Amino acid sequence: MAETALKAHIRKTTGKANVGRLRREGSVPGVLYGIDKPAVSLAINRRELEKLLSETHSLIRLDVDGHEESSVIKEIQYHPVKGTITHIDLQRVKAGQEIHVSVPLKFVGEAPGVKLGGVFQSNMMELDISTLPKYLPGELEVDISKMEIGDILHIEDIKIEHITFNHEPDDTICSIALPKKVEEAEEAEEIMGADAEDAEPEVITSKSKDDDSKGDEG
Repeated sequence: MAETALKAHIRKTTGKANVGRLRREGSVPGVLYGIDKPAVSLAINRRELEKLLSETHSLIRLDVDGHEESSVIKEIQYHPVKGTITHIDLQRVKAGQEIHVSVPLKFVGEAPGVKLGGVFQSNMMELDISTLPKYLPGELEVDISKMEIGDILHIEDIKIEHITFNHEPDDTICSIALPKKVEEAEEAEEIMGADAEDAEPEVITSKSKDDDSKGDEG
């Protein structure tokens, strides 16, 4: 996997006031750590970072004041209202040393079940994986072109060479559910059927000949 270049500067001042000023000036505070080296506080141009994130999540060749290091994104924090990036954590990587990262999912293909009115439901937007830096993908493609209504895709159904998924095998990635109205109709039928089975049959008794004769005498 080719590395994507990104420039950063060492941030010599810290503290809430300095970080706020940094953001107002169009930069994102961050930190670079890992491989038994000291953590370094960084300042990264927001526009350049947003451009990089819109294109890839793979290896980053980080240029810190002229010194280059390979890294991956470990965590991004966003403003709860504005949605802007407020902080980023980057981890150094070393060739031949396994890394653990989250990679976004990309669902490809058109599910036959959706064409028939089914509803596509995604349970995950990214997967936690372990792999070597050279095999790190920018995104993980998941083919849904054979999924019918009622089908469920689990972690164990996805096989990608050189990548280990850090999830339970039966964790659900996505599914094709029945349309809401059909599902509600089936639930209503099940309830009505259950009520009918639980209802006690009405017992009808016939009059005896003695009862009829007594009635005639009266």
